Amino acid sequence: MAVLLNYDEGHSHSRYDDRHSQMVKSNVREQMIRGAAELLAERGVEATSFSEVIARTGAPRGSIYHHFPDGKDELIAAAATSLGDGVVALLDAIEATSPARVLDTFVDGWRFVLVSNSYGRGCAVAATGLASDEALRALSGEILASWRQALSRALVRSGATRRRADDLAALTLAAVEGALILGRATNDDEIFDVLKRQLRRLAA
Repeated sequence: MAVLLNYDEGHSHSRYDDRHSQMVKSNVREQMIRGAAELLAERGVEATSFSEVIARTGAPRGSIYHHFPDGKDELIAAAATSLGDGVVALLDAIEATSPARVLDTFVDGWRFVLVSNSYGRGCAVAATGLASDEALRALSGEILASWRQALSRALVRSGATRRRADDLAALTLAAVEGALILGRATNDDEIFDVLKRQLRRLAA
């Protein structure tokens, strides 16, 4: 019995250590992805380097090629994909009573990103679309298309027809990306007031 007890305890500790190690590795990878997403939104693809990500996140230098063996483009793709999936999840969770409220929610979310970061961040996915690498540009396009589709679904749930929802989603997405650029350039979020007023009229 003592042997079995020791055996079980040893394996229990081993399983715990394995899980803990996996969690630590996962956390480091997630930290690097979040750090890369922040840098993308602030500086774009070309200025988002492994060294900058490490400096921001405190991740061990040796973890770079362990988590991203294909290099910087793999990290950029992971950061853009993570942000893309997060936005889709948020849009799919919206339950609004009118199309105007759906659009307000989407616009206000991006306004918060801009203002809460002192006008220093835009959209990391849009920044990825300016990459020199064709695969990253294609990925950006796919993510933006998924946002359009998710926003359209939210609009349909709020009462819009499918055709109208798709048009409003496309227009809103394009307008928000432009508003982020204008907001950063002018250090002012007034453009979002204009955007919301006009979108409400279109959605009425």
